[in-house]
Amino acid sequence: MQKLRSGRALATLETLEDPFIWVVPAFVAVTAAAGAYLLGKSTSESRTSGKKVKKAFLLVITHEYKNIRDRDVFLSLFEPLAKYVVQHEPETLGYEVAISDKTPLKILIFERYTSKAALTDVHQNSAPFKKFKQALEAANLEFASKTGESYIECDMGCM
Repeated sequence: MQKLRSGRALATLETLEDPFIWVVPAFVAVTAAAGAYLLGKSTSESRTSGKKVKKAFLLVITHEYKNIRDRDVFLSLFEPLAKYVVQHEPETLGYEVAISDKTPLKILIFERYTSKAALTDVHQNSAPFKKFKQALEAANLEFASKTGESYIECDMGCM
């Protein structure tokens, strides 16, 4: 057996013939590479059969609540809708809510679609969305402020 400068042994012909010496590490390497490839695909590509969406339609909404209870009620109503969107709306590329790290009463809702029609014709007409809107009205939440704005991506970066 030969020695490397670092002191590690080089493989001998006998160790190369033992399949567990090379098959298991090779399997692990191939599996890790495949997993990294699949995890590295962007959400917009995986939700649209590998095609990059051009000029995606965005809806950005902010709410500031008067109290934490109302914010938390909103979040509890939003969660089932978000789960539905992820499972049943492939034209919805992104659907997320975030709480401000500086102002805990403030939230941002970020929605990203393949087109405006994916929002207006599909998402807003779904039974879970209508149920969410009814529950939101019934909850009678107190807002300090609400904003909403729609955008079309310029396709200059990544999302």
